[in-house]
Amino acid sequence: MKGLEGLKVVELTSYVAGPACPRVLAEMGATVYKIEPFEGDDYRNNASGFGMSKTEIDDPAFDLTSTNKTFVSINLKTEAGAEFLDKLLKEADVLVTSFRDGGLKRLGLDYETASKKYPQLVWAQMRGFGWRGPEKDSRGFDNTAYNGRGGVFASLPQSDNFAPVNMPNGFGDFQCALALTAGITSALYRREKTGLGDKVTVNLYHVACWAQQIGLASTQFGDKWPKSRKRATTPTNNTYMAGDGTWFVLCMGSSYTYFPLIMQLLELDDLLEDEKYSSLEIMNSTGTNVDAIKKMEEAFAKYDFAHWQKIFDENSIAYHRLYYFEDILEDEEAYANDILRKLPYETFGEKALATSPIRLESVGDPVLYRSRPIGYDTKIVMKEYGYSDGEIETLLRENAVKAYEGPELQGCVLEASYGPDSVV
Repeated sequence: MKGLEGLKVVELTSYVAGPACPRVLAEMGATVYKIEPFEGDDYRNNASGFGMSKTEIDDPAFDLTSTNKTFVSINLKTEAGAEFLDKLLKEADVLVTSFRDGGLKRLGLDYETASKKYPQLVWAQMRGFGWRGPEKDSRGFDNTAYNGRGGVFASLPQSDNFAPVNMPNGFGDFQCALALTAGITSALYRREKTGLGDKVTVNLYHVACWAQQIGLASTQFGDKWPKSRKRATTPTNNTYMAGDGTWFVLCMGSSYTYFPLIMQLLELDDLLEDEKYSSLEIMNSTGTNVDAIKKMEEAFAKYDFAHWQKIFDENSIAYHRLYYFEDILEDEEAYANDILRKLPYETFGEKALATSPIRLESVGDPVLYRSRPIGYDTKIVMKEYGYSDGEIETLLRENAVKAYEGPELQGCVLEASYGPDSVV
C-alpha cells in the first residue's frame, strides 16, 4: 500500500482553498472525485485574472489545485444526480466541501444530515470564517478573509511608504489547504479506532491569525505594525543591501548571542563599548536600534554581496539573498527536491508547477496527472458504480449528468524530474 492508496474522496468545492486540499490527498495516493456543475468550477475561468493563459485543454492555473483528480459533472438539483452522488458517498471515506452551510442544507449534505446517513464519512469543510459568530454565513475568500481581515494587506507593508502589499492570489488558500489536510488525516486515524467519521473545519481567517501569532502577540505589548525595516526591533534579524544593490536578509534573532559577532564582522566594534547598544531592551526603548541599523546599512554598502557571502559562510551566519519568483523558477534546489516540476503543455511549452510539500516514503515523489475538462471521467465513474450504457445515456439526455465529448487526451502524466533542465 502506498500512502493513501484506496482512500476515496468526494470533492464539492470551488476556487482555491477547498480544491487544493484534495489535490494534496490525491498526490498522497487517494482517489479524488471532483464533482462539478455543468459550467464547471468557477476557478476554471480565472487564468487571465491571475496573469496566466489557458485553452480548453491546457489550463496551468487550474492545474494548481486539480492535478491527479477524477472529473465528474453532476446536476445535484435533479433526483437522478443526487442519487449518483449518494452512491459515491456511500463508498467514500472523505467528503471535502467549500459550500456554505445554507447550500449544504438544501442539498442534504450538512454535517448533521450527512453524518447520520454516512456514519463512516469524514466530513471536511473549508470556510471563509468560523462556524459561530457574526460572519458564519458570509462568503470568504483568500483576499478578504485571509489577507484583508487577517491583517496581511494592512500590517505587513513597509510603514515608511504605506500601501497594501500585492499578495500572490491564493497565498492564504494554499496554506489553509494543508491545515484541512492535517485535520482530515487526524479524523481518519480516529475512524480507524472507532469506525466513525468526524467533522473537520478550517477557516481562512483562523489560519491567517495562526500564521501571524507573533505579530498579534507583540501588538499587545506595544509593538507597532506595519513596520519599517529601518526600525526593526532586532537589527540582526533584518534586510539589508550590499554595495552592488543585492538585497539579503540576516536571521540572527538571538541578539545577545550574535550582535557582538556581527558588529565585529562589520568592523563596528565601537558599538560594543557603548552602553546604549548593550541589549535589545535598551536599544528599543531609546531608539538606538535605528542608529544601529543605519550604521549596519553603511557598513554593508562598502562591499558587494560576494564579499559578505564569503564572510557569512565562514562564520556560520544565517542569511539569504532575497529571491524573486524568477530566481525560484531557476533554482536547482527546487527541482532536485521535486519542489517544482516542469509540465509540458502543447500550447504554452514547459511551465513549472509546485508539488505538494508533504512527502510519504511509501509514495515517494508522486506521479502527477494534469487536470481534465469538465465531466471527462463521468461515464467511466458511472460504469464503476453500476450504471449501464443505456442508463448513462438516459441521464445525459435528462441533464442529470454531463460527460466530456471531445477527443481522448493523451499523456499528461509527469514523473519527477531532477535538475532544472530535465523532464521525463
